[in-house]
Amino acid sequence: MLKPFLRMTLHPRRLIDLLRRRLSSRPITVLTGARQTGKTTLVRNLLPAEGDTLVYFSLDDPDERLRLGADPVRRLDHGSRLVVLDEVQKQPALLDAVKLLADRGEGRRFLMLGSAQVLLLRQIRETLAGRAALLELWPLGLVERVEGPQAPLSGLDLIWQEGEAAVRRLADSPPSADEARLWRARAEEHFRWGGYPALEPMTGEDRRAWLRDFRRTYLERDLADLGRVADLDQFALAQNLLAARTARLLSYSEVARELGVAVNTVKRYVRFLEISYQVVLLRPLLPTVTARLVKSPKLYWTDPALARLLADQEGAGNGALVETAVLDEVLRWSSWQPEPPSLHFFRTHAGREVDLVVHAPDRLLAIEVKASQRAHRTDARPLAEVLGALAVRGVARDAWRLGLVVTRGREVEPLAPGVWAMPDWRLFGPAGLT
Repeated sequence: MLKPFLRMTLHPRRLIDLLRRRLSSRPITVLTGARQTGKTTLVRNLLPAEGDTLVYFSLDDPDERLRLGADPVRRLDHGSRLVVLDEVQKQPALLDAVKLLADRGEGRRFLMLGSAQVLLLRQIRETLAGRAALLELWPLGLVERVEGPQAPLSGLDLIWQEGEAAVRRLADSPPSADEARLWRARAEEHFRWGGYPALEPMTGEDRRAWLRDFRRTYLERDLADLGRVADLDQFALAQNLLAARTARLLSYSEVARELGVAVNTVKRYVRFLEISYQVVLLRPLLPTVTARLVKSPKLYWTDPALARLLADQEGAGNGALVETAVLDEVLRWSSWQPEPPSLHFFRTHAGREVDLVVHAPDRLLAIEVKASQRAHRTDARPLAEVLGALAVRGVARDAWRLGLVVTRGREVEPLAPGVWAMPDWRLFGPAGLT
């Protein structure tokens, strides 16, 4: 297992409040995510309130698996104390005992942690339907790069709650020069090296070594959980090719030609990467679910540092990697929302495109990403045009609509009616900078 060799800062996680609410209302909660995102740290160090105790089992330990397997009902029955099963996909047979105990009620609560989504979710569908709440923990978001008991609200939180009024407040109350320098530098570092907590105390070369080790661990361990891959070298090459295509439309046939394999093999590889939280597929915004599924999705790596390493790309101004970093931040933000919004991209027949559309029944936020330091009024024209014409199923006609051109710059400023330039560090960093 990968271990950080330097002391890490214990960051507050925005998911913690939602996790506590789910634990108080449901007998079973499942927390999944990629390796090294901090699931165990969150549960053992951040979750317990004062005086609380957890009963913790790590199923990475083969002796623990043997003990639990011998008499699972008796060993897992701890009354009203929270029972945590870490890496539960290693012993899915335990879910029958969890189901039995949860059905007995009397305050019994179970929290299950897992990295390999495919085995875990299949068992949940079969044995825990209607009982389990599902949550996902991603690598650190920018707003979580603080110390203290609680992570603050981000600029995106305020905008999602209040719409354009929040953008105007952010524009009218810029932070001090010192705060601006701090958070611009922190954002630059964060978007370059991603959000895996273990990387924080390391230097550049140590970070690259850690990411290479993470990739090797994924190939050797997660693939064993997810399914058989006959040729690990070929799969590793597929990772590299797909990382080079982050933030682009995914063409399975194109990747298959470059690898010299069947299209179905590439689809299987992409599925493995998706269910192990290495990539996410963003679907186009179309009138029906069927239409969205048959059109080509855009593929994004879920951590910009891994995408950079695998694609062997450098340079902070790489547009695809900047777009990947923005999508990743929105993905993290969405995971801790009580009612997560829908995420899509949009492209018209004429070729106009919006990188990301975040929508709920009463609001719609369209985001265009620029790798430049400043946005210009011409950057707002396609966004304003698409916003004006966009009709989204499930979004009310009177819902507010807002467009943001996200840059790497300094200023929040208007570009067109309903469209604003928004620096990435103001959008994803703390809203209360002064």
